[in-house]
Amino acid sequence: MLDQLNGKAFNLNGSILGFENYNQYDLQHIEGTEFAYFQSLDDENIGFVVGVPFVHFKDYTFELSQDDIDQLALSSEEEALVLCIVTVKEPFENSTMNLMAPIIINIQSLNGRQIVLPPKYEYDIKTPLFDKSNK
Repeated sequence: MLDQLNGKAFNLNGSILGFENYNQYDLQHIEGTEFAYFQSLDDENIGFVVGVPFVHFKDYTFELSQDDIDQLALSSEEEALVLCIVTVKEPFENSTMNLMAPIIINIQSLNGRQIVLPPKYEYDIKTPLFDKSNK
């Protein structure tokens, strides 16, 4: 899916925590990987590595609130792309993924938003990407 959306611009309406003044992001798939670079179009110095969490965390699951579904104008699960921000570390095998605050994108409208999951999900903001217990 990331390669199909390569080069597309997304409107996140200032929803990324700590980056509320930035709305537009360009997705650049990192060839040969399951990751992409989310580059702010509002400020070239702002960007994030993102990935589809289900690649590394097979049991990752959550439900969107009706409010989130309405705001994203989602009519089916197939319209939603779920991305999570990766904190890149040296070596890369020590990198983590924020499973607590996924970015949900409507792939039809290219609108999205970061949401914070309620505590019942018990996900972490710094979940090791390559922890063997996640496989």
